Amino acid sequence: MDNDAQADLLIVGGGPAGIAAALWGKRLGLDPLLLEAGAHLGGQLLRSYNQSVDCPGFYGLVGTDIAERLTIHLVREGIRFRTSALVTQVDCAARKVIVNETETFTGRALVLALGVRKRRLGVPGEREFAGRGVSTSATRDKGRYAGREVIIVGGGDGAFEEALILDEAGCRVTLVHRSGTFRARPLYRDRVLTHPRIRVMTHTRLLAIEGSQQVERVIVERSAPGEAPHQQVIPVSGVFLALGVVPGTDLVAGQVARDPEGYLLTDRHGATSCPGVWACGDTTRPLLSSLSTAFGDGATVAKAAFDWLMAQKQ
Repeated sequence: MDNDAQADLLIVGGGPAGIAAALWGKRLGLDPLLLEAGAHLGGQLLRSYNQSVDCPGFYGLVGTDIAERLTIHLVREGIRFRTSALVTQVDCAARKVIVNETETFTGRALVLALGVRKRRLGVPGEREFAGRGVSTSATRDKGRYAGREVIIVGGGDGAFEEALILDEAGCRVTLVHRSGTFRARPLYRDRVLTHPRIRVMTHTRLLAIEGSQQVERVIVERSAPGEAPHQQVIPVSGVFLALGVVPGTDLVAGQVARDPEGYLLTDRHGATSCPGVWACGDTTRPLLSSLSTAFGDGATVAKAAFDWLMAQKQ
């Protein structure tokens, strides 16, 4: 792999948006270089186990299949990319990044496709039992818990959809949420709240996950309005965390404008508050988080960066 430190379009993040930016950058005559921290390209696709039904051209494929196709596309176009390239520092003003604390890469234009990561609860046992009863994907792990007690934590679409998936797999499902209102759309919410086999516990916080070699129980605190808070032990074999996501923008804090939750603020062409730096994909809190919007975002920032670079030459 070519290790040149310079590129016309330096892209940080190898998910769908970053890949689309690289492809369109090449199509526009630029020399893109894409950096991905993981061992493979694909970003969240590598953790998506549902079959695609809403992205044109990828019907029925799971995330790893799509990631493989996108990687092949980059290779066939002769686009430079690096995997296992963990960006440890970013200098937006200089459009420069440090990779693995030793290598420096500079772009004439910089694209931040930093993506998002799963939100964590931060309770005892969460990390210790990862893969041993704690999961973030019902689609992937449902078969392991058929006929067993499981608990889902969350109040959005993901939590309610996973409750239905786990019930269909034969699990005995309890969903807990810290308040009495839910963010989930009616399509999922109504089905779960009226489901005869799914128990929903509102005003409930998960405090700890316990067990020996595997998860055996959780401790929750219930604090319904008008009642004194009290703790309860619930025997379970699986804990599914569906808490949403947080943007991976810590490295650029203080360099480009962000909203209160850390998502990057951009104009309609993906330009950030720092000249020569664009952002795309889920890190910008798109109206719809999907493959289709990621591809469009990547194409848009590549064209905007191209126009900006051409203007610099005049």
